[in-house]
Amino acid sequence: MRKIAIPIKSLKRLAHYHFYLKQLQKKNRDFVSNERLAADLNLSISDVREDLENYNESLSVSDIHSVENLISTVEKFLEQENKNSAVIVGIGNLGKALLDYQGFKACGLEILAVFDNNPQVIGNKLANHEIFSVDRLEELTKRLSINIGIITTPPEPAQRIANALISSGVKGIWNFSLAILKVPENITLKNTSLYSDYVSLSQKIQEL
Repeated sequence: MRKIAIPIKSLKRLAHYHFYLKQLQKKNRDFVSNERLAADLNLSISDVREDLENYNESLSVSDIHSVENLISTVEKFLEQENKNSAVIVGIGNLGKALLDYQGFKACGLEILAVFDNNPQVIGNKLANHEIFSVDRLEELTKRLSINIGIITTPPEPAQRIANALISSGVKGIWNFSLAILKVPENITLKNTSLYSDYVSLSQKIQEL
């Protein structure tokens, strides 16, 4: 499989392809056409053709594909492009939900450690992970060569946690807190706010 720069929109669609194809497999569907992929995933035929060619150029020669072959191609690409290790800081409801989410493993993301500052949960096990004190965040993140830090804490400690993650060598931070983080230019920062997303959705509904 070739290693090329894939457009970000195409990369974002990888998980949608994977989920859809696995559903077809459960229904014992052996083949799927570009037309069906486009219709069911709400994409254009040109988008589907471009995506599949990006993932494996041999897929561009046909408009009908083996479901099993497509799943194998997408899974190999997900592992190749997205294999990363991560820690989660903050094991409240959102942190627990992310730790339990099975889709990360399919996308090549492995959660190696979890941290919290609540003495009542430190030392407990959650989804086969021991919950470590946040005081050990920098030490363990560095030792495990983690490259993504996931922050699910309240806003107040988020910048301090981000600083510790950066000092420990992470390359990216996925920020679920409401804090506006400041990070160096060489650190990739992704902000995901359930509150902001809801406000945006609510505003669009009001405009209809």
